[in-house]
Amino acid sequence: MAVSIEQARAALAPHGELATQTAAEHWRGDIPLPPAIEAFYAQVGPLGEWINDRVGHAGLTVPNVGNPFSIPPLARLWELQAGYRWHGISGERIADWPDHWLVVADQGADPFIFDLRTGAIQFARHGEGTWQDDGPMFADISQMAACLGTIGQFVEEADEALFLDDYSVDPVQRARLVEQLAPLLGGADEAELILDDFGW
Repeated sequence: MAVSIEQARAALAPHGELATQTAAEHWRGDIPLPPAIEAFYAQVGPLGEWINDRVGHAGLTVPNVGNPFSIPPLARLWELQAGYRWHGISGERIADWPDHWLVVADQGADPFIFDLRTGAIQFARHGEGTWQDDGPMFADISQMAACLGTIGQFVEEADEALFLDDYSVDPVQRARLVEQLAPLLGGADEAELILDDFGW
C-alpha cells in the first residue's frame, strides 16, 4: 500500500518540528545514505526540539500505549546504530548484524530496521538471541512514519478513554484505531497484526 510523503508529514507533524535535512550537511555515516532515507529526511524531515549544542535536536517522540516510538534527526541517525551494528562501548562490529540493515527508529530500543536491498522496514525485539530477518512490517519508511504518527495522534486524542479500569486497551478504541490504520496498510487484518506487535 503506497503512502505519500504528504501523508507521512501530516501524521508526524503533531509530534514535533519537521524540517529539511540534507545528507551533505547532516549525514555522519560510514556508508552511503540510502536514497529513500535521503528523500525522507529532505521531504519529511523529523527534527524535534533543540536540546543544546552538544546534543543538537532531539528527534521525535511519538506516543504509544507502551514505550513511545523514537525517530531521530538525520544528524543522529548513525549514532542510533550503536548497540546494533557495533558494540556501544567497545565499538567492535557485531557479527550477526547484517550489513544491509540500518536502524531508522526504535521503540524502547527495539529497532525499526530499513533493508538497504528492498527499502522495506522490519521490527525486531531485543532479548531473542540472534537478530532474525522476520520479513517486513512496513513497505517503506513513509508507510512506517504515517502509521507511527497516526498511532501517536490517536493515543493523545483518546487520552484516558483509551483504557479500561484494569488499564487494558478498550476494544472499542482499538477498533477505531484499526479503522484509521487500515487505509495506510491495505486492510484491517494488517492493522490488527501491527497493533498486536505494539502491545495493543
